[in-house]
Amino acid sequence: MYAEALEQEIILLRQENAQLQEKLVTFAQESSATITRLEQELQESRHFLQVVLNTLPQGIFWKDRNLQFLGCNERLAKDAGLKSSADIVGKSDFELSWHEFAENYRQDDLEVISSNTSKLDYQEKLNREDGNTIWLKTSKIPLSNSDGEIIGVFGFYEDITNHKVAEDERDRFFDMSVDILCVASLDGYFQRINLAGETILGYCQAELLSISFIDLVHPEDQASTLAEMEKLSQGVRVFRFENRYLCKDNSYRWLSWTSAIHNHYIYAVGRDITENKIAEAALRQQEAQYRSIFETVNDGICVLDLETCKMATVNPAFCQMHGYSQAEIFNLIPTDYIHPDCFQLFGEFLKTVNAGGVFHGEGIDIRKDGSYFDVEVTGKLFDYNGKPHILTLIRDISEQQAALRERQQAAAEQARLLAILEVTPDFIGIADCSGNTLYYNQAWRQLKGINNVEEIKQQTISNNHPDWAREIIFNQALPEAINKGIWRGETAILDKNGQEISVYQVILAHQSPNGEVEYLSTIVRDITEQKAALLQRQQMEAELIQKNQDLEQTLQELQSTQSHMIQAEKMSSLGQLVAGVAHEINNPVNFIHGNISHLEEHIRDLLNLINIYQQKNLVNDPELYNFITEIDLEYIQDDLPRILQSIQIGTKRIRQIVLSLRTFSRMDEAEFKAVDIHEGIDSTLMILQHRLKEQSERPAIQVIRNYNYLPLVECYAGQLNQVFMNILANAIDALEEAMVRKPSVVINPQICIKTEVLNNNSISICIADNGIGMSAETQQKIFNPFFTTKPVGKGTGMGMSISYQIIAEKHGGKLECNSTPGKGTEFIIEIPVRH
Repeated sequence: MYAEALEQEIILLRQENAQLQEKLVTFAQESSATITRLEQELQESRHFLQVVLNTLPQGIFWKDRNLQFLGCNERLAKDAGLKSSADIVGKSDFELSWHEFAENYRQDDLEVISSNTSKLDYQEKLNREDGNTIWLKTSKIPLSNSDGEIIGVFGFYEDITNHKVAEDERDRFFDMSVDILCVASLDGYFQRINLAGETILGYCQAELLSISFIDLVHPEDQASTLAEMEKLSQGVRVFRFENRYLCKDNSYRWLSWTSAIHNHYIYAVGRDITENKIAEAALRQQEAQYRSIFETVNDGICVLDLETCKMATVNPAFCQMHGYSQAEIFNLIPTDYIHPDCFQLFGEFLKTVNAGGVFHGEGIDIRKDGSYFDVEVTGKLFDYNGKPHILTLIRDISEQQAALRERQQAAAEQARLLAILEVTPDFIGIADCSGNTLYYNQAWRQLKGINNVEEIKQQTISNNHPDWAREIIFNQALPEAINKGIWRGETAILDKNGQEISVYQVILAHQSPNGEVEYLSTIVRDITEQKAALLQRQQMEAELIQKNQDLEQTLQELQSTQSHMIQAEKMSSLGQLVAGVAHEINNPVNFIHGNISHLEEHIRDLLNLINIYQQKNLVNDPELYNFITEIDLEYIQDDLPRILQSIQIGTKRIRQIVLSLRTFSRMDEAEFKAVDIHEGIDSTLMILQHRLKEQSERPAIQVIRNYNYLPLVECYAGQLNQVFMNILANAIDALEEAMVRKPSVVINPQICIKTEVLNNNSISICIADNGIGMSAETQQKIFNPFFTTKPVGKGTGMGMSISYQIIAEKHGGKLECNSTPGKGTEFIIEIPVRH
């Protein structure tokens, strides 16, 4: 029972274990799917975040505690000259284009990390990869993990270059203004005041900033001044508020203020109207005089009714510049003489003036004749005859605008010229009169390996040239350019590796209107290739002279080559002729030879038939008997077999001759192949057989063939047969000449031909005669072209020269001549079996 219970318990445990394993597998699958989904969502979130960061106009970055970049957006990557934001990972500021300011950046980063405090909205510079320096408004925030541990720094910046330029321009105008320009706090202290304020009031900047300006206001004007400040604090702008200020010399000056408040600061323009106040009485008394000024001033003055925009009064200058009479002008409304493109500007003009402001702007007006002209317009509210009007001052600025357009065109032309200079392959540079470089074009920057403006400034005229060229520049080129305005000549410059480059250089001296040299420019062209071409031409001329000196030898070689070609063509034609003759002879000879056996059989049968007839007395017919006697039948019976035998011998001889002719005719074959050398020698001897036979003036020449075993030799068979022909023919000529000149010297003329294998890859052919031999001097010249010992007309002197060329050049072998006067001549041919 206990065993059964235990077994049942084990079964239950196994079932539970299987269920647990199944649940575990399910959980693992679900967990894997969840992890995959979370990783995908994380990747999508990162991608979305990167897309968002890349769309922001600010540069954004984040670094680790070691101040190595962990990432950035595309804006920062673009400023750094990187292909993508991923390229910045692992780099530091010292490795990027702004390395000049990297130490400042590092100190800011360390300050943020060490203090765990953000550093916000501060200004700094950055060098972009394109060489431009921009101003940034930067903020940096410490990065921490979930445990609060500082792990790096996060930063972003905004390009405020344009704003910075505008601020600089504003500051320049701030100090250039003849009116007091100031910024004050609501507690009554100046925060900033321009030079005009110091000049008008007589205090220095420090004194004005340390004194409450209320204390400087005349006691009678302090209440009204405080009232105006109250209005300002409520956002109401103040126009033409007047009060008196105490000067350092204890005098008071009248000031007219136009003020506005912004961000709890008062921005004010104060004009010194002391003289105006003093002159007010006089001005009223001199109204007629001012009317005269109104009438005679060059600027157009127009008073418009604020409600109707009709003209209340105009001065003659206004009428004159628009081309209307005074009677005509009053019938016009502004849209009649304002260019349509400026209607919107006129609307802003009315809006500004209606709001109590002073309008300043530029527009285009139309004359009566329809022509246009540029105008500068100033307008403000003006009380005229007790009713609000607009006082408008119009100045014809056509000439100024034309000048501006000319300057803009000049600037555009300069930009186009600079673009041309940047792409030209010539090297172009500009330097001041002290020799300091101001500009290099792209070609020169690449040559010197220069990447930014600072490196250009480090260059001088002196360090651009090798020593010898530097002397020319300073002792000749620069003085001449300064005196005459230009210098041209050949010099040399140095590349970034110090290598010397030959150049043609033009130096120009640019003078100011007063005749003084302001700066120098130079155009430099690389003439290395031209110099090399000149040197090559000189070398070619020298070679030409040498070649002209060798002309006779070359001509001789050409003549030799021509003779070789003519001889080769003759031998080729001879080979073709021999082959043709052999072919033509071979066909009928084969026909005859093929029928001889049949003819022999027929003759034998006929002779047997005649014998049978004679034995049986079948020829007793008198007529037949007479014919037998007449033809001498017995003789025919005896002679006919001999005739047939002679024909057989003759046809065999002809077939041997044809075979020799066909073998010898290989001389026109260009194919390089293995042949039987003995066969070629024998065929040549067969061709020369008629010369070897006994002649009337000499006995037959005996040919001794001492042939040893030769393997098949790879060669030009026809050309080799030509060599055999030349040597054997010369041997026969020598034997014949010897027998004619000294018949007692040669009793038994012989030509001995010996062949043997010299080694595994070379054979020797020795052809010797027992003629009169030749002298050592003749042996030295025997292989020279056109050399011959034969009488004129008997030889060209090319046979042995061609033979030597065939053996040495065509077959890579050797041809030697050994001769002893009075004993004969021996020619030894050695050629390889295989190549």
